[in-house]
Parts: sequence; C-alpha cells; structure tokens
Amino acid sequence: MRYIVMSVLVMTAIQSALVRAAPEMTWAEYHGCQYGEGHNASTMAQFNGAWNRWMDSEGNNDYTAVVLSPLYRSPSTEIEVLWVGITDSNETMATNQSDWRNSDVYSSWPAPDCSVSMLTTQLVVSNFDPSEFTDEMVVAYWMCTMTGADSMEEVYAAHKSTMDAGARAGAIQGSKIIVPRQGAPARFSDYDFMVSYTHPSMAQWGKNVDDVWMNGKVAKEQAAADALYQCGEAVVYTGGVIRRAQ
Repeated sequence: MRYIVMSVLVMTAIQSALVRAAPEMTWAEYHGCQYGEGHNASTMAQFNGAWNRWMDSEGNNDYTAVVLSPLYRSPSTEIEVLWVGITDSNETMATNQSDWRNSDVYSSWPAPDCSVSMLTTQLVVSNFDPSEFTDEMVVAYWMCTMTGADSMEEVYAAHKSTMDAGARAGAIQGSKIIVPRQGAPARFSDYDFMVSYTHPSMAQWGKNVDDVWMNGKVAKEQAAADALYQCGEAVVYTGGVIRRAQ
C-alpha cells in the first residue's frame, strides 16, 4: 500500500510538470568517425585549435562543440572520435554547416570516415554550472523506447522528475532527451529517442552512480519513469567542450 501511495504521489508530480513551461530545445549534430591514415587524437587536438581560430576569425559565437572518445563501447574502433555540435536553432546549424563546408579548414578534418552523421533535436532536462566541467567529462548515451507513454511530453516530465530528485540527493550531472531527425543510422529505427547523462568529471560520474543511482535515492521516480519508457544499449564517452556558444 505504501508503494502504491508513493507511486501515486510521483505520478502526480509528473502530471504537474507537464503543465509547466515548455523545456528548452536545442539542435545538435553528431558525427561519429574514424581517423584517417596518419591521424589520431594528437592531430585532432591540432585541428581543434585551427578550427577555433577560424571560428574566431568569422566572429562565430553561436555554436558549441564537444569532442569525445569512446570509454565503454563495443566495438570501440567503429567510432574513434565523436563530434557533437550544438546550436539554438536549425537555421543557425545550417548556416554553420554552410560556412564550414566552404572554408579552408574543412579539408583538414582528420576523421573523414564517419559511420554516424545525424541531426537531432534535444530537450534540455537538467544542467549544471559550466565551471564544473573538466577536460575529462563523461557522457553516457542510452537508447530508449516508449512503452506506457503517449507523448514525448510525458517522457520529459518523468525524466525531469528523476533528474530533479537526483540533484536534491547531491548528484552533479546534466541530461538531455535526444530525438534523431535526419541521417540516423538504420539501427536507431528500433528506438524512439536517446537519453544522455553528462558528468563534469570521471570522479563525479563515479560518485553520482555510487551515491545516488545505485543507492536508491531516485528509486521512486525511476520506477514511475520505467512505466512510461525503457532504456538500454548504453555507451559511454569521455572528452571535453572545445568551444562554447556565447
């Protein structure tokens, strides 16, 4: 009976979240690639510097870029580097792509063999202070399928309830609901969306999992979310933000 009462309370909180302001939405491009011959993480770092200088010369301050490498992914060699670019609109994304493709720096991209090149929309569920970021942040991606949910709004409300509970329990992490649009790999067709969890450092990732997720601090909220959607097939990357939109 106690579990039923608590479940009702959690579902009531989720319904309340549905009527609040719409979540922030961003656009993101994902390029999962292998390095070309003679290239590696060192040449990628050199490219990042050249690319940033080109962005500065163009006065472009509306694009955030994250460069990641696989930490736990099998096989790890399919994607050696993951580039994630984020803008606040599709127009901004398209303009940046046009400028980039017509630039001199375009031909120096060191990872031309990309098994993933897709455009997505992202619902920002939670975030943390950018000052917490390190050069070894962790991002985990989970593939998800709606089961009991009828809409993405329900998914968002349930996931936000879980993330808010985690924050109250001391977790420092961010999360987004990612909806593939153009260019998604065929294997993604078995899923409805992805969920990302971003942790500012390797140590904080371990602490978040140990102290909050595995310690039952969000069990009630997660049980309510599990009734709406199921996630699995997780992969984990590490890396850093190389440019942040102003």
